[in-house]
Amino acid sequence: MYKRILFATIVLLAVATPASAQGTATEPIDIVHTELTAVGPYQVRTSFSRWPLRSERSLDFLFETEQGITGLKATLKPIAPNGDVLRPQQQSTANGTELARHPRALDQWGLDIVALNQPGVWRFEFALDGPNGPGTGVLEVPVGSRPGPPGALAWAIGLLPLAAVVPLGGYLWWRTRPGRRRDTWQWT
Repeated sequence: MYKRILFATIVLLAVATPASAQGTATEPIDIVHTELTAVGPYQVRTSFSRWPLRSERSLDFLFETEQGITGLKATLKPIAPNGDVLRPQQQSTANGTELARHPRALDQWGLDIVALNQPGVWRFEFALDGPNGPGTGVLEVPVGSRPGPPGALAWAIGLLPLAAVVPLGGYLWWRTRPGRRRDTWQWT
């Protein structure tokens, strides 16, 4: 009996070890659309993980120059159609976000899982500084309306089960409350 348990434990450890090692690898980013922007003396390639863009839908942004990103410093200022500046990261300011390496594509700058919150034309204002000098540029990107039903309708449909459970719970509480049971109000 002990031999079987020991054998089963060894087999489970042997099977589970490669799976856990594979779980630490990162998935590559699926690029579906790319735009080129002249930013002073640099060409910046902006890549998107979804296209066409829709508001309130998460996606990844990747940014890279022809020379790579080593030795360059970049700032991105995403401006919504109403003029608000999107702050996709905690360290973002009203003047923009200093670009950092994307967590799943370390050879490029990027924003990981960001949702643009308004439909319309978004402006991505770039500022780069590197060996060829400073440069600025603008990329305008159209963003469509939010996919799916309107938010209020989606919430109403999602809350329908709760609307059925609350009256049922109230009825069950009323039927089983201690004051209604005969054995609680008899003085025998």
